Amino acid sequence: MRKTIIRTIAAGTLAAFSWGSAQAADYEWKMASLAPENSFVFNIFTKYFAEKVNEWSGGRIEIKVFGAGVLAHPFKHYEAVQEGQVDIAWSYPGFLVNADATNAILAGYPGGMAPETFMHWAFMDNGQELWENFRRDKMGLQSFYSGQGTTEIFAHSHKPVKSAADLKGYKHRSTGAWATILKENFEGAPTVTPFGEIFGLLQRKGLDGVEYAGPGGNLALGYHKVAKYIIFPGAHQPSSSTEIFLKQETFDGMPEDLQKILRDAAKATVLHSYLSLGHADQGAMAEYRKSGNELVMMDDELIVSIETAGQEWIKGKIDAQRADNPHASAIYDSYIGYQTTWAKNAFTRAQDRD
Repeated sequence: MRKTIIRTIAAGTLAAFSWGSAQAADYEWKMASLAPENSFVFNIFTKYFAEKVNEWSGGRIEIKVFGAGVLAHPFKHYEAVQEGQVDIAWSYPGFLVNADATNAILAGYPGGMAPETFMHWAFMDNGQELWENFRRDKMGLQSFYSGQGTTEIFAHSHKPVKSAADLKGYKHRSTGAWATILKENFEGAPTVTPFGEIFGLLQRKGLDGVEYAGPGGNLALGYHKVAKYIIFPGAHQPSSSTEIFLKQETFDGMPEDLQKILRDAAKATVLHSYLSLGHADQGAMAEYRKSGNELVMMDDELIVSIETAGQEWIKGKIDAQRADNPHASAIYDSYIGYQTTWAKNAFTRAQDRD
């Protein structure tokens, strides 16, 4: 009798497990990524996000992530989601700066917030809410702040850059606000290049220098192997933020518990990406120091000039559209207010310095 009961229970358990496993997910999505599949950046941003959503939803949401260029052109992820070619995507607001300079605030710009300040503004103040409202109203997208980079390397370069004079005619792979500021304020020659083409152009000296990410994010890409100089600090991009987005109507039609899982996974990805990159930065700097590269620090005068140019540029862009774009005004005013308060009180915070 006992064996029969055990067998019956086991059979019932197996049947229940098989039934549950056979159920299709409520949502099966293909996700576009900016990074090549299984690269360091791919793993710590989009792969991590998808794994958390799949796990926390108990399989009710299944996201399959595809590498850069597989589902859509890396610069066209927003359009691809809007048009239904892609279910969900990860991108960088800096790609939209020419359409609306408000995106530079979200992406990061010269003279803007440092990463820690930005994370506090987004999550503890009203930054995330303003960001979401902006995307929903202007693009019909539900967006989540979902990735935080460390301060970027200014350039892996074939030329040293120390003063403003060194930027005249300088062919710098860049995106976002800095591309415009470099051209307008420093007579440089910005080149907006997709990720997959950066290394080849730098290697062939089709570019003088490239910026992409911080030390840890750049190391595996090998830029230091083909360009002698590494230029610091990343005054052009003190902080870089990314977002994950899907159609507004798709999100609004989901159960609240699944909406929360998407939000929580995006927030977890911000922390995971920032810590992963910050940790990788330390090892990368040790590698750069012993690799034979020359580490070049820009003059303080140039750093201040870049920061000032960035602050004046974004203020001018926002002031020009205050009457027609309430989102721009709301985001800028909130951002500047928080940055000003943080800077005023930053002296209270310890910093580890050499």
